[in-house]
Amino acid sequence: MTTQARTLPALALLLACAALAFAHTDALAQSSTPSPSPAPSGSPARSASPAASASPEASASPTESPSPTPRPGTIRLGIDAHTTFISQGTNGPGIVPPEAAGFAAGSPLSPLSPYDTFSSAPLVPGNASESGLVLTPSYYGRGFDLHVALAAGYVRGSVTNAAYWGESLTPSLNPHLGAQMLPYQILFPTHAGQDDGTGFVASVLSGAITSKDGDLALKAGWFDLAQTVPFVFVQPALTNALPAIGLATPETLGDGPPNLDAWAQSSQQLQLHGLDFVGKHDLATLELTDAALPSLPGTGARLIGGTFVIDHGEGTKYSATYDHVSTGGALVSTTILYGGDAQLIPTPQGPLPASMIGGQRQRLYGLAASFHAARALDGIAEYGHSTYDADHVAEPGTGQAGNYEHLGLTHPLGRATVAFDYYRNEAYYAQELLPYGAPENVWSVAWSWPGQWLKSNYQLIDDFPVNIDRQGYRVKANWKTPGNVDLRASFANFGQIDPITYTNARKTGFIDGFFLPQPDDAATLGRQHQYALFAGWHPSFADVTVDYTEDTMRRNAVLAHPEDTVSYDTPELVLTVARHVGSHALVSAGLARYGMRGTFGQGYTNVDFAERVAFAGVELQQNAHASALLSLRRTTFGGLPSQLGGPPPDFAGTLLVFEQRYKL
Repeated sequence: MTTQARTLPALALLLACAALAFAHTDALAQSSTPSPSPAPSGSPARSASPAASASPEASASPTESPSPTPRPGTIRLGIDAHTTFISQGTNGPGIVPPEAAGFAAGSPLSPLSPYDTFSSAPLVPGNASESGLVLTPSYYGRGFDLHVALAAGYVRGSVTNAAYWGESLTPSLNPHLGAQMLPYQILFPTHAGQDDGTGFVASVLSGAITSKDGDLALKAGWFDLAQTVPFVFVQPALTNALPAIGLATPETLGDGPPNLDAWAQSSQQLQLHGLDFVGKHDLATLELTDAALPSLPGTGARLIGGTFVIDHGEGTKYSATYDHVSTGGALVSTTILYGGDAQLIPTPQGPLPASMIGGQRQRLYGLAASFHAARALDGIAEYGHSTYDADHVAEPGTGQAGNYEHLGLTHPLGRATVAFDYYRNEAYYAQELLPYGAPENVWSVAWSWPGQWLKSNYQLIDDFPVNIDRQGYRVKANWKTPGNVDLRASFANFGQIDPITYTNARKTGFIDGFFLPQPDDAATLGRQHQYALFAGWHPSFADVTVDYTEDTMRRNAVLAHPEDTVSYDTPELVLTVARHVGSHALVSAGLARYGMRGTFGQGYTNVDFAERVAFAGVELQQNAHASALLSLRRTTFGGLPSQLGGPPPDFAGTLLVFEQRYKL
């Protein structure tokens, strides 16, 4: 509690500033007609731009009630503040795994524990408090509007817990975006206080100018894209687990953890930094972007591109995209074989590639269409093409172009909807390696979330449901019964397109998402299955949901190379009971399990572990401007040692998160 007490003066200062600013704004705006405050995100102009997402699967945003336009010359201010307290205790042999020292020093061999396998966030002992304040003053003129976002952030206590279990820190304080204000480093502490630090920053996040009708918007600074084509580019996923009173499987078919509105709007992506222009005319929207991407200190990554969308509404949409992504600065260490200084490191998981790479250049082109193929039959067609090159590679000039293909049909059947999709994502498509944040992630044999590959690399595209070097199909069905039951199920079958042999793996740009390289004369093809089921029962007394997914990975090996065998299952299950208490409170409780069992890189079972979580929480809407969240999680982890004869990965931990939000 000492950490929390020391943070209260800083929080009081932030809230006092907010109150004074709010009072001053009321005085300025008392002669104008009230209107909603702009969204206090890093992209305040986003609410002024009506451009819809180009993703065919994106859900429509809730329709806002129309409100009078502020009188010209009006200045209004939006305020969004929060404070979060995190307290976590863990104990057991697994909190300091045998790979810990090497991994902290840069070894590509990731440790098995202590991590939350649902989110990949570290489970380490410590107390932390973090606070944030975002002010969004807006000037409404006669021909245009101006918006600015100002932010202040404060962290004290366990830096690991603040960075991974609190809200996404303001960009100039966020180590996942490469900020160096906090003394963050990979540590495996055994008790609270070993990774403590303090950081404070105040900065201008962004500015924007928009036309009165919202059809033109120019943003500068930190922002979210207004529209994306996910198979060409998506913003990188958050590496922290946002405060919540529930859990969801990483590949869920559900709607996420239960939430009140105050917690339903948190972004799941890291922002970009640069310039963004959005122009809309009739049905067409054009977005042009020049921005820096999240990257490691000493390196840089930049996106230059544009997306053009024609949206007819009612499911008919056409889009075209071009993106160029380049990297520079220091060489980065990564787990591929085609970089310079390549080596195969013997590990209990098999021969793990490692090399250094830099100067990457990726060009991506995409065309997409969603349309009504026939009566009661909706279609989607997507095609992507990319080229890639890099410096400091093992075999210069060996790269190839890659393609992405997706065809899908959806058909309603009474209360049900069925869909069939075919995917092909080649090994040379959208493969640029982009390490970011802190390279701290769950053991790479598991599904590494959010890093789609080993360690903390993110891919340019949304590779769900199909990862790189895979092709196959997915069948999905949704069904709503008259008895308040919602059922959703899917099955996917994806096969490896090209084997990852020593020869293929050295070609510039060849990547396979999960398998390790094989000798050329022992090449085999692997296969992946995905099963998912979401069931929701909504009686009057509560909402009961069951969220289940299971991934399987198989690759047979020839008799002479049993180390190439891969055969494991990853079942994940979350049971949640949530109840609204009146109109201003939501309580939730449940149980979850994430397990993995099988063999990876050996001829015997060497992967066998499970994380079990019991959770409970409450969200309160205290008044029109204040909300509170309290969540409690108890985690137990157990399984086989990650090294023969090594210590078991077993540990247990308790996580308490309290958050207070203010929005004016």
